[in-house]
Parts: sequence; C-alpha cells; structure tokens
Amino acid sequence: MTLLTLRSIIVCTVLSTATLTSSLPAAEPVRLTNDGSLKRDPRFVEEGKELVYCYDEAPDLIRMMRIRLDEPNPEPMFDNSGDKHQLEPFFSPDGRYIVFTECTGNLSARLVIREQQSKKDAYITHSGRGGTRSPCFSPTSDLVVYAFAETGPQHLWSVKPDGTEKKQLNQTQGISNWPTFTPDGKRLVYSNSRENNYEIYSMNLDGSDERRLTTNTLMDIRPMVSPDGSRIAFTSTRDGNYEIYVMNIDGSNTQRVTESEERDDYPTWHPDGNRLVYVGERAGKFDLYMIEVP
Repeated sequence: MTLLTLRSIIVCTVLSTATLTSSLPAAEPVRLTNDGSLKRDPRFVEEGKELVYCYDEAPDLIRMMRIRLDEPNPEPMFDNSGDKHQLEPFFSPDGRYIVFTECTGNLSARLVIREQQSKKDAYITHSGRGGTRSPCFSPTSDLVVYAFAETGPQHLWSVKPDGTEKKQLNQTQGISNWPTFTPDGKRLVYSNSRENNYEIYSMNLDGSDERRLTTNTLMDIRPMVSPDGSRIAFTSTRDGNYEIYVMNIDGSNTQRVTESEERDDYPTWHPDGNRLVYVGERAGKFDLYMIEVP
C-alpha cells in the first residue's frame, strides 16, 4: 500500500466520521426566565405565545407554571394543587385537555387527563407500585400515549381522554419512554434502553414496523418530533455532556444545536418549527432558553 493510498483512506475515514454529527451554525439563545430554579418539561400553548413548565418550588415539591413570552412573569398553572407534584404536562392540539403526571409520593405517580373548561379529571391507574411517565396527545386529540411498567419493563400504553380503552402498545426488552407522535398520527418516536443505553426508535401505533433511528454508546433521550414531521429534537450525552441535537425523521443528518460546559435538556419545538425551547444550566442555575434552528 502506497503512502498516498494510506493517506486517502485516513482522510475518507475522518470525513465519514465527521458527517455523523455536525454542529449547526452558532445561534445566540434567548433567555426566557431568570430565577435559576430547577426546571423541566416546557410546553408551548396559545399558538406559541405562552409556555407551561415545571419547576422545583421546594426540595420536595414540583409545581407547574405558565408564562407569556412577551411578559415573562410566571404564574401557577393551577390554583389548588396542595402538596401534589405536577410534572410532564402535554396539551391536546384542540386545546380541550391537559394531561400530566401527578405524584403524592416517590412511588405513587398517576396520570391525570383534565378537561380544561369543566376541570373534570380522568385518573389513569395501573396495578403495581410504579408510576405513569411522559404522556403525549395524538394530533387528533383523541388518544393519550404514555409509559408504564405494569408487568416486566416499562412499555408504551394508550388511553382515551375519558379514561377508557386503556391498552398496551408495544412488547419489548428494555425501558420504553418519552413517546411523541408524528403529525399524521400514524407513528410514535420514543427511546428504549434495550441496548443498555437509551436509543431512539419509531414504530407504528400498533407496535409494528419498529425502526432504530440512533446508534450511540451513550444516551439519546426525550425525542420530540417537529410540527412538520421532518425532524426530531432530542437530548444526548454522545459528546460527553447533556446537549440538544436535531436529526431527520429517519435518523439521518444528526446536528448539534447547543454547546455548553453545563447541561442543556428538555427540548420542545415552537409551533413555527424553526425554534426550540430547552432548559439550560448556567453557573449551576437552570432557566428556559429559546434558540433558532435553521
């Protein structure tokens, strides 16, 4: 083998590896909150004019808050939450319902589907001591998908907004979590830990035609499909730190969005599909940031 051939092989290998994950052009994020409290689960409402998120009001109490983007003064989402933790909110696209996880202890999480106008709640419970996780609504607002470990590892389940027709959707090894619908309502994107680390997969709503979208030795978690269905935002530790990435809906063209020495997590798309909001840690403080995604 000649030296020129060897150099060509090395260059091709480096270029091939570099295209696996690239960085988007640097964009300056906009800081939306300034209190520095630990936050999670941001969600847009009112056509992107408002944000709902959860924060640690006290070391043992998680509250749900609401802010306007043009006047970011947080207010409680609910008036009479008592000592209950409220987290992982998701709103039905028609605006009728909010679904969230409610906890009164470390092992007693239950799913609450609330009709916003009447305040009527449907409580989704299972046998066992675990808790429901990561609910999301279908694009047609007639189905909630969430994660729960009833027998064996944590699987994905679905239920109607009135609490009826509960059923398990997939049967697989590892923990399934963080489901998100494609805009046509036909497929789910989610993470699973069967490879001893979290990877991102997609499947039909009935659990068929599962496809693996990421291959990574570390964690790829909290996927969120873009409003137009073309891309997926997610959190990954593939570069040694919690950062935000985007990739095409088929898992190709992975690009890094954030770059910080501290943690960036919990990405969610603005309804315009051109911006992401995430929780960023800076100097040990946690706030909401919004960034353009070309």
